[in-house]
Amino acid sequence: MVNKNFQTQVPPLTPLPLAHYSQYLLSQYGRFLGLWNRHADCYGGLLHIKYAEGKLCAFELQLPRSPYISNPLRPKIVFSIELDEFDKISIQCCINPLQKHTCTLSYGKKALTPRSPASYYLTRQCEISIENSNHHDSVDDLEVWLSEQSDYRGELSSSTRTQMIYKYMVLRQTALKTHYSRLFLPKTCCYRVPIQPGLFKGTYSSHGLELILLNYEEDVNKVKAVKISGDPNIPAGQVTFRADLPFCMHLTERQQASFENIESIQPASSDVEWYELPTPQPFVVPYDCVERYQPVPNYCKARFHGFGQIAQEGFREPSFVEGHWIVFSEDLFGFLWTSLHALSMYHRVQEEFTNAT
Repeated sequence: MVNKNFQTQVPPLTPLPLAHYSQYLLSQYGRFLGLWNRHADCYGGLLHIKYAEGKLCAFELQLPRSPYISNPLRPKIVFSIELDEFDKISIQCCINPLQKHTCTLSYGKKALTPRSPASYYLTRQCEISIENSNHHDSVDDLEVWLSEQSDYRGELSSSTRTQMIYKYMVLRQTALKTHYSRLFLPKTCCYRVPIQPGLFKGTYSSHGLELILLNYEEDVNKVKAVKISGDPNIPAGQVTFRADLPFCMHLTERQQASFENIESIQPASSDVEWYELPTPQPFVVPYDCVERYQPVPNYCKARFHGFGQIAQEGFREPSFVEGHWIVFSEDLFGFLWTSLHALSMYHRVQEEFTNAT
């Protein structure tokens, strides 16, 4: 047997058929199947543990290059759990496929910082202090990583490049020891909602693409989006925007032509339900808007007053500013940040995920 921290050696087993190998692995580690939040400073991330080819594999689900939100997530294996040739449990770090090595897993209640509440975390820790990079040359590794983040490298300002290099360093440092907390996806909403809840990939200006989880409050009249991956301004785990369904609206093209026109529209509760308004509605990107996603649809399904969260770097002085939540289809929506003159676009994550046993 394996102790709670999975750090004691498993005694040799008698040879078993593959089906029994699977049964044994799943009986010991099946509860770890599914999705996990990665804790890496403000950046966060998503881990998916699934059973495949006789072993359990944990994949970091990396975002596609910015600004291609409709592209699939990019899985990168982090560790695997399997029985070795001596029928012992083998937990291998696979971040660098050329230098696989032993790592340990522990699961228990802990506080990650002195100010944070204690919660249950899965922790992976490498047993040897080596660099978990795909290249021996750290400079080459950095350039490869930067090329995987965005197609706008030639347009990056020095400050944006500095931010990205800092992110790379944080992720590299936390690769040797990483904490994960369980993530449960919301169930399909049985009430009439403009779009079903779930995971979405969104554009965040110079920060690139980020993952968010969209969900409804219990009365289904309020929607909230929480960051799964974040940035120095709004970290992972924080609300990125929220909206109220009773505050729906139908705007003409002229009303949407500029942010000055949009800001003159005061939030007000509608006399009718959102689905009673004419649809499809015309949608126009204000001429003075900064947006990277192309093409933006000319029509939307529904539009609501909302509030987006902004903050200084380090999540200092956070506040909510007015904005519009715009639903285009079951898989696509946007959030118009009126004070920032910016449009973030979000596309649903289409991948299917394993549930815990």
